[in-house]
Amino acid sequence: MPLPIETPRLLLRNLQDEDWPQVHAYARDLEVVRYADWGPNSEAETRAFIGQAIAAGRREPRREYHLAAIFKDTGALVGNASLVPDPQDARAADLGCTLHRLAWGQGLGTEVATALVEFGFLHLELRRIGARCRPENIAAYRVMKKAGLRFEEYLQNDRTKRGRQVDSFLCGVSRADWLARASAGPGRDC
Repeated sequence: MPLPIETPRLLLRNLQDEDWPQVHAYARDLEVVRYADWGPNSEAETRAFIGQAIAAGRREPRREYHLAAIFKDTGALVGNASLVPDPQDARAADLGCTLHRLAWGQGLGTEVATALVEFGFLHLELRRIGARCRPENIAAYRVMKKAGLRFEEYLQNDRTKRGRQVDSFLCGVSRADWLARASAGPGRDC
């Protein structure tokens, strides 16, 4: 599954310079970044993120994937997603996804996360994919479970957000476990 990655409703492609206004529309939204480790962004911060994502996509060998989520039918950019390598394990990556508030509640997060997990295991041959979310971010936790990740650990004082320590849920899945559940077909335990 080379880039772009196609899902039933979306196209996941590399972020581009001209994407910054659409990305900034949700990156500056306090409700969207409520549980994120970043934001709300200034225009300069959003432009810097886009620049870093583009640069990471040009590195050889490529290790980081920062992708725009685009509606196939309208071409509208509705979010971004990432697979970023674990600094201590080149065959493990962290999954992330941010969607515009208008795209919430439509199953798009699950669509994106599921596609990136498949991409990570089948095309990047990762050993493990993990993700974190705040315990109070129930929607993100549900997306991780639906994408095949399982709860692994409650991390107290895991990150600093706006000057205060916050907790996280750590979820993850190994390639072997994901492949075994994928071969079991529909109705598998997530």
